[in-house]
Amino acid sequence: MSITARTTPIWKKQKLYVGLFLLAFGGYFFWDGAVGWPRSNERFLKHREFAKANDLAGWRAYAKGQGWSAKPPEKLHTPTEVSGQFIWGAIPTIGGLLTLMYLGLHKGRTIQLDDEGVKSPAGRCVPFSAITGLGLKKWDAKGYAIVRYTLGGRQAQFVVDDYKFETEPAHAIVDEIKRRLESRAG
Repeated sequence: MSITARTTPIWKKQKLYVGLFLLAFGGYFFWDGAVGWPRSNERFLKHREFAKANDLAGWRAYAKGQGWSAKPPEKLHTPTEVSGQFIWGAIPTIGGLLTLMYLGLHKGRTIQLDDEGVKSPAGRCVPFSAITGLGLKKWDAKGYAIVRYTLGGRQAQFVVDDYKFETEPAHAIVDEIKRRLESRAG
């Protein structure tokens, strides 16, 4: 018997779209800090000059000539606020990059079961005799099982997630591991 559960397209798309959304969101903050708010400050200061000279008609003509709205910005952004945009931009950008890296590391992973044992998503071959437990607490509700094993005196585990991996093969793999553990227990 050989069963292979591949990473699902929906899981890959979800990680891709979340990563791209976070990068775009971070880019918006970077644009605001580098371009948007400095331009707004320039308009604010120029309007202030015309307002001090009590020449609002001159401001409207100047704004029109620059392609600006005649309505001035509401406030002058401080240097701290402008540099803060870069900090706020870095947070989602880092999150987006980490999400895309996670996708890159996991998108081609599979869980494989054959007559000898299971090959974990990380590529480790785990013989059935090394499997020590199967955590099914979240299996019925969420399709999330934990396979525990001991190899070379070290305890480890991997997750079978029927959202990340194809549902039917993931269920067949969990069922076979469960059957083998039950038959071994007697």
